[in-house]
Amino acid sequence: MKYYVTIEDRTVEIVLSDTPVERVATIDGVEYTFDLAAVSGGAFFSLMVNNASHEIMVEDTEAGMEIIVGGQLFHIAVQDEWERRLATIQRRNTTDTGEIVVRAPMPGAVIAVTATIQARVARGEGLVILSAMKMENDIRAPRDGVITVVHVSPGDKVEHGAPLVTLGPA
Repeated sequence: MKYYVTIEDRTVEIVLSDTPVERVATIDGVEYTFDLAAVSGGAFFSLMVNNASHEIMVEDTEAGMEIIVGGQLFHIAVQDEWERRLATIQRRNTTDTGEIVVRAPMPGAVIAVTATIQARVARGEGLVILSAMKMENDIRAPRDGVITVVHVSPGDKVEHGAPLVTLGPA
C-alpha cells in the first residue's frame, strides 16, 4: 500500500509491503525492514527499524497526527493514494472566480448529495458522498460559492472525471 506522509513541510512517499519473512517500508526508494507493535493503550508503540528499537507515542489531531520519537515531536499528515488523488484534483479545480465543475476523482456510486441548487457553500463544505473501493469519500467544495447545478443523485454510478456539482462565484 502506498502512502504520502507530510512531515512539517516535506512530503515523502512510503510503500508498505509484506514478504514471507518480513515487513518492508520503502521510503523515497530506500528499503527498511520494520515491525510495529502496540505497547499499551493504543498510543504507545514499539517500532523496530532495521533491528534498531524505537519507542513512539502517536496522537491523532485535527490536522493529522503528532508523533514523539526519542523525545522529539513531529507533526505529520498521512494520505493514501485515493486521498492524495482527491486532494490533487480538488486543488487543480480551485479558482476564485467564475464557474467550476467539481468532478468525481474516481469511479464509484453516489451515496448522498448534500448540495442543493442556489445554496451558498464554504470552502471545505461537503457536497457529495461517493463510495469507491468500499470507502466513502466526502467530496468537498474547493472554494466558497453558490451551487448552480447538481449533476448527480443518490444511487447514480459515476466514472472518473464525471461532473458532480457546478459551483458559481459567491
